[in-house]
Amino acid sequence: MSTATIDSLDRKTLADFQAVLHELTTLVQEENLILAVPAETLPQSLVERKEELGNLYAALTQSLRRRAAAMHAAGELDPEDLEKQIRDLVFRLKENQTLLNARKAATALRVEAVMKALAERERKDTLNYGAGGDAVARLTARAGGLRLQA
Repeated sequence: MSTATIDSLDRKTLADFQAVLHELTTLVQEENLILAVPAETLPQSLVERKEELGNLYAALTQSLRRRAAAMHAAGELDPEDLEKQIRDLVFRLKENQTLLNARKAATALRVEAVMKALAERERKDTLNYGAGGDAVARLTARAGGLRLQA
């Protein structure tokens, strides 16, 4: 392969990488805005696109890594600028994970509260029945005095 062809492939790989990096960063930022509102749900299409971009990002990173030094030497790649963009993505991904963890914890608390309420209700319901399943009379306090209730 000629040097011109290799250079054009390098430029295309870099351009593709930067486009995916930008789209992935934007998508994660959008997801973070949604996650910050507890009542909002993440659209499945957004989650799927994020996964696709993550896979593409990983593949392009491997391709770019092999030729990064040569591209930098040729003046095609600014490593400081690229590092800044990657750090921005990493920051947003960390924020994303924090928001997801908060969502999981809130969901776990809600499930636990529901389970406790159901267990308490079941416990109270079983107090009104005998071992054979028949209703058992119990005393209840009312404004007019004690009453026998089945």
